[in-house]
Amino acid sequence: MSDLRRDIALASATATAIGYTYAAHGPVLPLITSEFGLSDVQAGLVATALFLLAAATMILFGDVADRYPTRDAVTLGMVLVLAGNVATGLAPSYPALLAAKALGGIGAGFGFLAGIRYVQRRYGEARPHFGQGVYGAGYPLGSVFALWGMPALAVVWGWRGAFLATSALIAAVLAVWLLATGVERMRRPGNMLDAARCANCWWTFVQHAAGFGLVFAAATWITTFLLRTFDLPLEASGLLGSVLLVLSVIARPIGGYLVAREHVATVAVMRAAQLTILVGIGLIAFPGRPLAAALAGAAAVGIGGGLPYASVFITSAASLPTAPSAAQGLTALGGLLGTLVGAPAMGYAIQTWGFSWAWLLLGAISLTALAITFVMRGEEAFARP
Repeated sequence: MSDLRRDIALASATATAIGYTYAAHGPVLPLITSEFGLSDVQAGLVATALFLLAAATMILFGDVADRYPTRDAVTLGMVLVLAGNVATGLAPSYPALLAAKALGGIGAGFGFLAGIRYVQRRYGEARPHFGQGVYGAGYPLGSVFALWGMPALAVVWGWRGAFLATSALIAAVLAVWLLATGVERMRRPGNMLDAARCANCWWTFVQHAAGFGLVFAAATWITTFLLRTFDLPLEASGLLGSVLLVLSVIARPIGGYLVAREHVATVAVMRAAQLTILVGIGLIAFPGRPLAAALAGAAAVGIGGGLPYASVFITSAASLPTAPSAAQGLTALGGLLGTLVGAPAMGYAIQTWGFSWAWLLLGAISLTALAITFVMRGEEAFARP
């Protein structure tokens, strides 16, 4: 294995560890809800605590990878993610649980900002789209592991023991990451204020909200949806619900590969992705839908949410060459905001009107992103950062 491939694999391992924490609570949410006596809205706020602090980190430190060594910033993020995961398993109360997820959110913010820029800098002058897709695939892959593994671990050790057991794996990833090659620091004159004045950066913000944000909001509730709607066991619901994230894992590097080989333009990928998501939402939200249709819809949402990942982030960096990390921080903020608002909003919709309306809420986000593709510019319209 070449040094480049090794380093991309190591970066992807950190993404997988962070991605696990994004969804680790989802498959055991019924157990957490039962122990603490939570409503659906309160349950949705567990994800909000993580993503709110990750979003705050990106607002305050969005240009961190343009100013500090990216490998060190990833390391800091991983340390905080590990601490948050351990604290989640030990949380004695609902407020303590929220605080633990918030700590992990700060780490996730640093880890993502530095990781995505590390991959791009590690490629040097080569086109990094496929590597970005592989790195980005780590996030839903980690969440897939959470959906698959957490219910089984919870059966043996309870939901608390499941968090503590997986903390050992996060610690192992952190140790291996220290072997990654460092990259030269590339200081840029811009900052987050420059990103806030970049219109095309805001369009990528919307695209990521309708990609990452939408997929992870859906993943937060997919297990509960299958459990309640089709009366499936918890383990089966988690396994079938993971189809959404499994296909998002596969779609991210595929989307990056297609753009890297110049088979398709970046905006075209984004547009096709939103159309795919809308088809999927229609299948899931249709009243009385059979299980097969719901699973097909979840698969379409996963594919549509994964395909444009590399296109969105490379376009974001190209849109603001004076501060590419800040631009990507703004884009990442869109994804977090999509989850931050989407997960509790779905909880409110479920509690008030039912699951069909909750899925249609996500459809409205996707429709907005589709409209945006007709006014934004893709990476091809800019010089490489």
